[in-house]
Amino acid sequence: MKNNRLTIGRMAKLNDTTLATLRLYDERGLLKPSDVDPDSKYRIYNVLQSTVFHMIQHNKDLGLTLKEIKEILDHSDFDFLADRYRQKLQELDAKMKEIQWQQQEIRHVLEWLDYFHTRPPMGSFMLKYIPPCYTYTKPAVRDYFEEDFGSIVYDLSEIEGALRQQGIRGVYPYHAFLRIPLEDFEAGAYKTTEIGVIIEDEEKAKQLKAKWCNSTTSACVYIDDFEQARSYMDQLKDYCEQEHCTMVGDFTCQIIGVIDPHDFRKTSEVLRLQVPVHKENNTPQ
Repeated sequence: MKNNRLTIGRMAKLNDTTLATLRLYDERGLLKPSDVDPDSKYRIYNVLQSTVFHMIQHNKDLGLTLKEIKEILDHSDFDFLADRYRQKLQELDAKMKEIQWQQQEIRHVLEWLDYFHTRPPMGSFMLKYIPPCYTYTKPAVRDYFEEDFGSIVYDLSEIEGALRQQGIRGVYPYHAFLRIPLEDFEAGAYKTTEIGVIIEDEEKAKQLKAKWCNSTTSACVYIDDFEQARSYMDQLKDYCEQEHCTMVGDFTCQIIGVIDPHDFRKTSEVLRLQVPVHKENNTPQ
């Protein structure tokens, strides 16, 4: 080209941008016009400055801020450029891990929603497969079955808060449970010895030294009133006897949900009472 001089309008059109963008780049010191007409005060660009404009846009596409791009241009040093790109890679790796965690948590919530909506009717007794999981527990500080559900929520909130301080997220009320040793459950001594939560992240579980619990076949019943738990525990033992099942593990009161399905600002507990069992093979017909 014999005339490499472009008005700001032609520069903007050539590079598919706006006048406002070019003015901003000028004000921020990223791309100043090669000249300013002394009479009209119009910004004049050299067509070769389009290359610099493309570099700025490319760095924006990579996620760099205008401030970071200006620092690169101000230094005009390959070592500085490489260091800044390595830093950006580290930031992107951290963002990617966060996004992957968010995706995983959303999938878990969707799985819970499906289970919550399709759960068996309240008061239904059944044998159910319970998948393996990591559990993080604390000694019970009160006899929960002699108190109300608020006591459980209070102590679980303390556990969740302490875990968040350690960087453990994704612990929800529907991942929580109370545990009674089998011998106490069989004897009708319904006193909780442990309160805990399920940890789904294996790395975090190992960090917490969480306990691995194998899968089980358990006798279960679903209820929606914690105050009725003791009565249903008696019925659960009767169910095991009727089904010729031998109880082989500790009793668990698993919290399935705490949100009122009609008003998310309110709570409405849904619980699954369960005890691992062995089904006798010689069950009479």
